[in-house]
Amino acid sequence: MKTVTVSCISLGILTLSGSLSAAEWSRHTIDPSSGIEHRTGADGIRPADINGDGLIDFVTGWEDGSAIRFCLNPGPEKVKAPWQATTVLKVTGAEDSVFADLDGDGVLDIVTATEGKKRTVFVSWAPTSPDRLTDGDAWESSAFPDTRNTQWWMYTLPLDVDLDGDIDLLVGSKSSGASLTWLENPGHGMARKLSIWKTHRLFDAGWIMSLRLLEEGEQRYIVFSDRKGLHSGVFLLPLLEEAPWFGEPVCIGAPDEEVMFLDLAYLDDDDSLDVVAAIRPDQIRIFYQPENPLTLWEDTADLDPIPSIEFGESKAVHVGDLDGDEIPDFAITCEHASGSKRGVLWANVFSEFFPISNSEGVKFDRIELIDLDNDGDLDLVTCEEKTGLGVVWYENPLQ
Repeated sequence: MKTVTVSCISLGILTLSGSLSAAEWSRHTIDPSSGIEHRTGADGIRPADINGDGLIDFVTGWEDGSAIRFCLNPGPEKVKAPWQATTVLKVTGAEDSVFADLDGDGVLDIVTATEGKKRTVFVSWAPTSPDRLTDGDAWESSAFPDTRNTQWWMYTLPLDVDLDGDIDLLVGSKSSGASLTWLENPGHGMARKLSIWKTHRLFDAGWIMSLRLLEEGEQRYIVFSDRKGLHSGVFLLPLLEEAPWFGEPVCIGAPDEEVMFLDLAYLDDDDSLDVVAAIRPDQIRIFYQPENPLTLWEDTADLDPIPSIEFGESKAVHVGDLDGDEIPDFAITCEHASGSKRGVLWANVFSEFFPISNSEGVKFDRIELIDLDNDGDLDLVTCEEKTGLGVVWYENPLQ
């Protein structure tokens, strides 16, 4: 194992990690699969507070179940029971859904990227009346015409690219003809006229997995992972303050490797965000930001390989203090966690791997860490799309 630099060292780390490793993380269902409604294949979770109550809600696209659903957080006393969920759009091939206020009315809408036969980006406009938020019939959905049947759209980042006060969309895709594409919001009260959104193909891609905004002072970058193709790896894309708004993407790590989901976190003693990436089949890789971000980032902090005898193949990673020792830990989800293998785990900086899930579930996805039950520790929220676990959260047993 290579050395990992962290800013806070606690003498009690082994005791804390040991006690947490021995405890079971209970699984609770936020939104279950439904055979009656043919709702299967929960694929990805994205967070936001959609109803303004101060609690984090989640939206999920059910890839095999033709349902885009958001779930309202009921508060810490009721989070262990299924949450109230609303279907806003029925569409096949959903790969990613995310909250975004595209029309500037102060209410979060939902943007959905689809692959397969649909290959289209949709927006579901939220009702302006709070009383109708959970009325699925009150949501109006439309397709961006320029995206219809064009690419296998995979992941979306809502962002004001051109600094005009309106939320644009960066959308990544996969397979033949894949790209990173900017959908430019026309603004001026015209956002709902999707035919006048401008589509800018920025560059070719293989399979975009992650799109994250990195801000360093006044400079903005997009950190993204490209999983396949001639230019796979972790990339940094500068955002400019004037047209053409984008610089040239630079590979900052893991060239020619199969990079999955990544996270941004402070992992050393400076004030710059570093990158942590899950890399198939068994890697969690840390890239420290250098003084000049547009160079190859220092890669001296890998965890040991994930033990393949016990866990599946690396899919996603999210950084957080899971054991209360003020040292970053790594929550991890996996694909191909078949048989007795587990698909959700965590690791500390010493490459000690601890199970979170049992052997139920095969293909897990993105991770969010949040204290759902308000007991002072971070719980893990994810989804599982292969065996029907649906949208779930695992209760941290530390407290």
